[in-house]
Amino acid sequence: MSLIKQLWLAIILILALASSGSFILSTLSGKQYLEKQLQMKNNDNAVTLALSMTQLAKDPVRLDLLLSAQFDSGYYQHIALTDTNGKVLSERINKSNKTYAPQWFVNAIPLQVDAGVAEIQEGWSQFGTLKVESNTSFAYNKLWDATIQIALWVLLIGLISCYLAGQLLKKILKPLDEVVDQAKAIGDSKFIMIKVPKTKEFKAVVNAMNTLSNRVKKTVSEESARLDQLRFDNNFDHVTGLMNHDYFVKKVNASISHEEYFNEGVMVITRILNIAEIDQKLGYKETNQLLKTIGDMLQHLCNQGPALSAGRLSGADFSVFSNQPADCYSLGTTINSAFEKVSNITGQDILVNFLTISTRLTKSDTAENIINSVHHVLDDIGNESSNSLHVINSGELHQYQDHNLQEWKNLLTSALDHNRIKLESYPVINQVGELIHYESPVRLQLATDGKWFCAGEFITWADKLNLINRVDELVLQTAINSLANGAMPIGLNISASAICNPAFIDIAMASIKNQAQVANKLYFEVPEQSAFDHFSEFRQFCIAVKALGCKVGIEHVGTRISRLGELHDIGLDYIKIDASVIRDINKNEANKTLLRGLCMIAHSIGVIAIAEGVQNDDEISTLKLIGIDGMTGPGISL
Repeated sequence: MSLIKQLWLAIILILALASSGSFILSTLSGKQYLEKQLQMKNNDNAVTLALSMTQLAKDPVRLDLLLSAQFDSGYYQHIALTDTNGKVLSERINKSNKTYAPQWFVNAIPLQVDAGVAEIQEGWSQFGTLKVESNTSFAYNKLWDATIQIALWVLLIGLISCYLAGQLLKKILKPLDEVVDQAKAIGDSKFIMIKVPKTKEFKAVVNAMNTLSNRVKKTVSEESARLDQLRFDNNFDHVTGLMNHDYFVKKVNASISHEEYFNEGVMVITRILNIAEIDQKLGYKETNQLLKTIGDMLQHLCNQGPALSAGRLSGADFSVFSNQPADCYSLGTTINSAFEKVSNITGQDILVNFLTISTRLTKSDTAENIINSVHHVLDDIGNESSNSLHVINSGELHQYQDHNLQEWKNLLTSALDHNRIKLESYPVINQVGELIHYESPVRLQLATDGKWFCAGEFITWADKLNLINRVDELVLQTAINSLANGAMPIGLNISASAICNPAFIDIAMASIKNQAQVANKLYFEVPEQSAFDHFSEFRQFCIAVKALGCKVGIEHVGTRISRLGELHDIGLDYIKIDASVIRDINKNEANKTLLRGLCMIAHSIGVIAIAEGVQNDDEISTLKLIGIDGMTGPGISL
């Protein structure tokens, strides 16, 4: 039985005992009062009547008439006049003793009243004895009426007391509800904090549970920070703070493999042509400071555009990669201008000579091939063209790339209006090969009976044309319809604009409620960058969809590891670790350590860890040994 029910039973029992006690005492008090009043009436009436008879001549007829008149003028049960020998001289008896009080009440509370007795004198001698006994029926009626009134008042006071007790209980137990919610949340591995109540007993419990939540959050945050430092030590250049060669290559290849986000990009590589001369003239410390200035400059540039990332490929080679379509010449010029700003800040009679190459990447390219090709170009050009920009082509332009916005709007609007949309299915499995859900990237047919385009090929244009929410709504409805028709669990990619748009969330909630039976098979996935850049909106989105039974995860986890501790209380179901961490995991001991830590953090906050971009059996075997919960990628099949 719950504590609230027990408290209610205790309150009702106490009220019942108090009310019953008050009721009984009031009734008994009324009974005693009436008995006393009747006794006084009997005595007074007997004395008064006896005095009247004493003053009269002792004629039997007169005495009988006086006794009869007295009997008829009041409520009497019995009046009797007896002589000194006990012989009845005159007597009146009321044979009708009716009362509207129930007989059980009369039997339960009998009125015990003695008859009033008085002596009648004749001269100096006693003539006889007069006994007067009042009728008690009216007293029972009064007592019954008083009892009914007391019962009604007790009932009313009891109801008011129950209401007030309920309100008081609600106020007193409100902290308990919060404690119960917190306990349930901790049971679900959501380590939330609640306000400390004023109630002494609750305060101790809440303090203990808040301490537990704080300790878990602190542990997760400290471990996240440690892993982030480990990630930096293993994947970043210590001098410039930029990605090192291996991590930059993996990062680029992982971006290219994300077909729902990538269609084409741009890579800009800049080589410092006279790095050896600079090192010789400036010295090791000053040269490193120059390289650090270059790294800071490139990192500042990348921070202004979330699609950009920078790396140091070698001692003299730097690269900036855009995972979104961009103008090769414009981006190359920006990088080239940045290098020009630092080319003459050495403070010595020496300038930084550099050469910049800008090229476009497509889904068929790899980072290794592009970098090798650019290095050949740099080697061929050499010092012949320092401090200049060269743009080279790496493939044919996309057939729709040069269309203007209106043409793209017509294509996208037509596809959305006619529901030319479908979802692909790529399995996400657990360690024993069982399906967790299907990753379902969207495909859109821009022209009737034409090619099906992946998200990376049109999503940028949809965003520019403010059609991204329509795409999200149609994708969601398509997934719900598929699940309603018996499809296996579906994982949907949700854009940042969707989780920040209350209108989309309202439409999503309504659509899911209309098909509530499919909610537990619907998985929403938000990119790491979108989740942390819009954290409060992401939190509200999680609360909304999880209340309906849906699952929520973060994909492409890898660059914001230090912030994973912030996820401890939002009820996340899973994280998908970026392919840049997973790539060649069987050969990279540092990333193995990093991945073990990520799995530990995920499990400590109650979420499962899934590896993205798994390519072969060697990676699968290593991931199982590390303790990963799920896997997806080109090498995964059911």
